[in-house]
Amino acid sequence: MRDALEVILARLMAATGALRCTVRIDHPALGLSVNTPCAEVLARDAASMLYNSSIDHRRARSVRSIEASRKPLLQEDVFADPDLAPPPALVREFGTRAQMVAPLIGTDDYMFGWVSAHFAEGPRPFTPTDIAALEEACRAVLAVPGMPLGV
Repeated sequence: MRDALEVILARLMAATGALRCTVRIDHPALGLSVNTPCAEVLARDAASMLYNSSIDHRRARSVRSIEASRKPLLQEDVFADPDLAPPPALVREFGTRAQMVAPLIGTDDYMFGWVSAHFAEGPRPFTPTDIAALEEACRAVLAVPGMPLGV
């Protein structure tokens, strides 16, 4: 599964110029938790999130926002809206200054994970092409065999 997800994330990174792209999934049967990515691709010199579970991502305001709205969150500047600010460690440890985060929702309506693209160059506008690439990545992730799509 990881190989298939990394291919999808590499396409997302190529289309958006992201510093890092991740997929996070809650799938206890496979030992997966959203607190660490199950797949990640990185630009040169980007810090990896793969083995860092210090951030409770499910409780992050940005993630709670996509869980409530069921729509991608486009944060052109992660500091612009304090109500949606990511955990400080995301900025401090991983250099995220802008991000796109889109929910992965199963047929049982449970948000079992998300796809994200992080940018470090500072605030940046997201183009329709960036947004389409994120949406395509979500569709592709949902089509990977073994996704926990529910009943």
